[in-house]
Amino acid sequence: MTFTATPSDPELSDERSIGGILVHLLGLFTGFLGPLIQYAVSDNEFTRTNARHTINWNVTVSVLMIVALVMFFLGADEITVLGETTEVSLLPAPLDIVFGLVGFLLIIVLLIAIFLTLVYIIVATVKAISGSTWTYPGAIAFVERYR
Repeated sequence: MTFTATPSDPELSDERSIGGILVHLLGLFTGFLGPLIQYAVSDNEFTRTNARHTINWNVTVSVLMIVALVMFFLGADEITVLGETTEVSLLPAPLDIVFGLVGFLLIIVLLIAIFLTLVYIIVATVKAISGSTWTYPGAIAFVERYR
């Protein structure tokens, strides 16, 4: 079996960088902080574009996590600490149920987003290896504003 190089292979290797490929895996272990640092220090456009997409997804999941947990705990009407039940209803009766249910549904969405993070990182890394960038579906474009 022989390998034949296409005319676009040298250009492809010049455009992509190892940082642009590994930034997705870095985001898996550091959230948005690692890709944010790489975005700030890199001067390679391929790396910056991939870092931007990784940051956007990780910030989106982080915001979802904060909102889901706040909604869920605002809806809690009692908490068990060391075997003792304490009533801590911060909201009136109908609102605590609504906040609790919405928070619970958002936690389910958060679990799906965490699973999708693993899938998206694999897809984005494979796309980066092939020399193209991939926008994570459902990510809010936070970094796009600060290009």
